[in-house]
Amino acid sequence: MSLVPLLFHVELLHLVLQRRVAIVAGIEQLLNCQKQTADYQQDMALQTRLLKDCFFVRSGIGSEQAALHDQLQRAHWSSGFKPRENPGNDIIDAAALLVRGLHCWRQTRWPGQKGRLRYAHTLFNVYVLRSLTLLTLRLWDNEDDERHAASKRLALLQSVMDALWHTSPPEQPVLVRDVRWLIPVAMSPTTDDLNGYFDIAQKIAQSFTDSDQVEAQKANVQTGAGHLRSQFRHLSMQKGVPADTHSVVLVTRISNALDISLLMEGLVTLLAAYQRAIEHNNSTQRLSLAAAICQGLSPDPELFVNRLDLLGPYTMIEHLFIAVDAQGRAHYTTTGKRHMQLLQDYRRLITNSLQHLYVDSQLNRPQAGRYSPYGALYGFSSNLLELQAMKTLQLDIELRFSMEDIFAPGDADKLAWVKEWRNLPHIKPELVQHFDYPQQFAHDIHTRIEKALQQPGTSADANTSIKCGRLLVIQTQSADAEQAQVAALPLRYIDSSDAQLVAAQKATAKDEQDLLYCRLEGEYLLTYQTANGWVGISKDLLTDVVGAGHQAKLEGLPPHAVKELQLMCPSLVHVV
Repeated sequence: MSLVPLLFHVELLHLVLQRRVAIVAGIEQLLNCQKQTADYQQDMALQTRLLKDCFFVRSGIGSEQAALHDQLQRAHWSSGFKPRENPGNDIIDAAALLVRGLHCWRQTRWPGQKGRLRYAHTLFNVYVLRSLTLLTLRLWDNEDDERHAASKRLALLQSVMDALWHTSPPEQPVLVRDVRWLIPVAMSPTTDDLNGYFDIAQKIAQSFTDSDQVEAQKANVQTGAGHLRSQFRHLSMQKGVPADTHSVVLVTRISNALDISLLMEGLVTLLAAYQRAIEHNNSTQRLSLAAAICQGLSPDPELFVNRLDLLGPYTMIEHLFIAVDAQGRAHYTTTGKRHMQLLQDYRRLITNSLQHLYVDSQLNRPQAGRYSPYGALYGFSSNLLELQAMKTLQLDIELRFSMEDIFAPGDADKLAWVKEWRNLPHIKPELVQHFDYPQQFAHDIHTRIEKALQQPGTSADANTSIKCGRLLVIQTQSADAEQAQVAALPLRYIDSSDAQLVAAQKATAKDEQDLLYCRLEGEYLLTYQTANGWVGISKDLLTDVVGAGHQAKLEGLPPHAVKELQLMCPSLVHVV
């Protein structure tokens, strides 16, 4: 699609800011609808159109500029970030918050003009923030060859954000201060196309200045890790077991290949900067980076620190990192080659940083009565902005903190701010209680990090107390007596939609659509197509079998699948 230069979008946003008074007045009139039916108030398509008219029609900005604004959404989707059609799976959206606000008032009490104006300003701010969020992934459109050109464009977006808060009334919260923190927001909804995430990560590494790259990855790492922590805490509460229970660990490892992979890449950037800070005796930068790194390790400290032999295979996404040519030869894709280099860099950097990280981690140990970022609970990073914005439905809200502050320790005031996020009059008390700040959980997470940092990491050939097993792939009939004694990989790790394989007791039955979805999500160590369906080898064997020091054998794999398996986990596979 034809793309309009980013500067045009920046100029449009500055024009929108100049018309704030007129636009907010229109939004306030839109909110003055207590006499309308519930169907009218909850009609998302209608409210979206009416809100858009407030910005571009009633304000006099014009329909041509509205079309320019619409292009942003289309460009975002076309670059691989079209969200799956799940409820709430979207970037923060002013129209959605408008509908939620009307629902709150209908359930409780409709405010007067002052209350409506306050929320109208919030919706205005969110509308602009959504545009800025979409623009953070347009920094590379029409890119020239000038070094760090993307960082210069990033500065243009920061100028819009600064102007947004400068023109905002003093009773409005500054939802986020740094435009670089909108990059993870732009990528927070779940999608079917995973290529875009790695494309953006590579562009950040290649075109941002060092300082922009570090701050962008601090945002990515901390928000991504918080999402994963919240996810496995929710799962542990559902099961009624501790968060480090084996079943919880298995589910979170196998279902988050993308998140774990992106975390690892972000940690490479932060660990390299951390080592530079140590070398230059920059204690402020060192401690800030240590805090961010420890948060990045927190979803699975044992995997990220102690089980480096398993980390690589868990981060691999077969269909993105490996391709098979016309002759049936498997090889790494360009993305796969880059990922393998990042894994090598990560192993080196984390190994060299363990002692310093352990010392620095002591400064962020959670304390009773104080706030720790390990206790922040949310779905996606976009939800953090929504939670803050929704609080403007109430009077006398906390205004001192922004999104970035969620990921730094704080005193009792910050703890109270976080605990109040969901305390709204229309939300059921039991739901508020469910998301109450989990002091013990935060403490347990930090304890796991400390413990992991005190223990050596392991690779498949490391001389440590953690012994790693092997997956023997039998291709010939010449296996020796010892190899012949190795038990076959249990069928629970082999899924297939091929009815013949299942009937022959060589695999466990799985619906093909479900199997291919799991393949897309990176849940398999290997997948391959048979004459009658698909086969998937589950990554669960990494923790349960080879990670536990056991050996298992696989037989009957086609030649290209054997090579793919070797590429997916080169140090764990032995072909005989």
